[in-house]
Amino acid sequence: MLSELYLADKEHLLQLPAKEFDCIRYERVKADKYGYIRVENKLYSTSPRFAKCTVLAKISFDRVDILTEEYEVIVQHARLYGKEPKSVIWQPYLTLMAKRPTALKYTSFYEQLPIEWQVYLSNCTVPEKQEALQLLSVILKDDDMKIPTQALQLASENGHPSVDSIKQIYYQLINGRGQRDTIQPKGFVPAVPTATRGLAHYNEFFKGTGGHR
Repeated sequence: MLSELYLADKEHLLQLPAKEFDCIRYERVKADKYGYIRVENKLYSTSPRFAKCTVLAKISFDRVDILTEEYEVIVQHARLYGKEPKSVIWQPYLTLMAKRPTALKYTSFYEQLPIEWQVYLSNCTVPEKQEALQLLSVILKDDDMKIPTQALQLASENGHPSVDSIKQIYYQLINGRGQRDTIQPKGFVPAVPTATRGLAHYNEFFKGTGGHR
């Protein structure tokens, strides 16, 4: 009986759409000089190369995807609600920062970095900062800061690490190989004093000499 009722109902059913309906809308918006667009009074980052250019915002209830006018994805954001005023995807900006690393400390990106990266970058030379930012620009395309920070912590166990050391440990971690054990030499190795980076010890020395050489 139920099967007969179902068949009777089926005769009156409407055909379902062949394609899934996306509940989205598009807005054509112009980025400001920093590459940010405004959607419903919230700011979303694009990329430095789209500063003052027109882009497409693909808006759904939970996402704002920013596209070129050829519908190529630039960045994807979680949609903002409430009091949060701005969403920034930093990866597109890192290559630009690598060209001017001395300005890094004055960016909101620096303030949002884990404290381990802030300390590391503050102790880097300018070329090291450039290399580190270039590495992050590659890593953050496919990852967040969790594993890069773990790699930095492991690489820093024996002092200030090179960018290549961080990179090597990062790829060991994401490939499931973990950290390689330190080779223990069989012969006697004399203790070496810890090297201090920076010019702080020179500044202390010149304080005692009145600043004269």
